[in-house]
Amino acid sequence: MRTPPEAMTTIAEVKRWTRPILAEHPDLALKPRLLYLRPVHHIYRTIMFMGSSDRTHPKPRSNYHLLIAPPGAYSSNNWDCELIAGWSTDADFPDRLARVIRESLDHELRPLETIEGLYTFIGKDAADWGYLLERLSHGAPLHAVTPAALGRLSEACDVAQTYIDNNEGPLLQRLARQEEEATRGRRHQREDALSWAKLTRRFLRPMEELRQLIAVAKLNDRQAVAALLHQWEAQNARRHDIEDVWEPTPFPLERDL
Repeated sequence: MRTPPEAMTTIAEVKRWTRPILAEHPDLALKPRLLYLRPVHHIYRTIMFMGSSDRTHPKPRSNYHLLIAPPGAYSSNNWDCELIAGWSTDADFPDRLARVIRESLDHELRPLETIEGLYTFIGKDAADWGYLLERLSHGAPLHAVTPAALGRLSEACDVAQTYIDNNEGPLLQRLARQEEEATRGRRHQREDALSWAKLTRRFLRPMEELRQLIAVAKLNDRQAVAALLHQWEAQNARRHDIEDVWEPTPFPLERDL
């Protein structure tokens, strides 16, 4: 039986564990608890070592964040993958950790280096979950901005508008009910209703942002679309605290401008 550790995995341990893989892959860099692929342009690709309560059992997870996502939306597609590396006290831990990181880099993260690569991934992801791309998956705001960045403006409008049409009405009804409940009942009931209303407004915020995208995309104003996406990208870089490593670059949309 393993003896329960006294503290969680430390940043110093993450540095020690990842030193060999960093030496092997020059496009990898390390922030505290976080490996990331360079350069960071439109997609922030990471492997994070979660703060496990068992310091000998790190739980690295690979993920990506699309920096051009509407700032009110999640910047990942609720997709992440735990890499099973075992316990750091195991004799083969260094080799196993290096192997699972290599596999994640080659099969999941490096293919997402470009907007084109993400577009292919989103299509595959949607098919895996039984959706067609135009039917939308749970990551619809990301599905909308990805074709927009590629210059597929009609597709971007269709995806964004379908998402709004399918979701805004029920959310507005829910918000009206919550705001009404916040005017009556006991204090804790009013406070609960206000908290739920705040959450509902958060779900509505990406729809307002997508309306900005639809407005300029319908005009086929490619410069305005690019400017909006650059604005969102800068906001997301600040939100993820990666302005020091993020390198702003043009979108495929801008190649012919």
